[in-house]
Amino acid sequence: MFAFSLGTVPLMFGFGALSSLLSKKSTKSMMKASAALVIVLGMVMFQRGVASSGIPLINYQVSALSDEETQSSATLIDGVQTLILEVTTKGYPEFVIQKDIPTKINFHVTKENLTGCNNVIRIPEFMIEKQLEVGDNWIEFTPTKSGTFPYSCWMGMITSKGTVIE
Repeated sequence: MFAFSLGTVPLMFGFGALSSLLSKKSTKSMMKASAALVIVLGMVMFQRGVASSGIPLINYQVSALSDEETQSSATLIDGVQTLILEVTTKGYPEFVIQKDIPTKINFHVTKENLTGCNNVIRIPEFMIEKQLEVGDNWIEFTPTKSGTFPYSCWMGMITSKGTVIE
């Protein structure tokens, strides 16, 4: 908290000093713009919090992945559908799996692609949260209902989706 205050107190003092130098009309305009900014940031934070619970209200992030990177389908090996997904700093790939078939997904991460944001993956639909490490990161589950479900990083900022088909 002390470090936080050291970073914010000078900034707040500076804004206070600046507002005393502005005319009343400019101060009113600045206060209105600040209020609008706080409301927009609050809405964004609310949406991210809800998305990290598995209920995306708005898909505000456009994937930076190429078409080849965006979607993967499972391969059936000995009755288990298996996927290998490459995690990048740009995002997580989308995937398609089948309902009622045991599933193993490998979220493969290289050292240069593992960041503080994408290092935990959350799939709320299946109550999965996995701390990712460099290399192979296997998760196992059996999807029991069809549909499309979101998954994201632990902060809800990097999002993608999985689709379960009949």
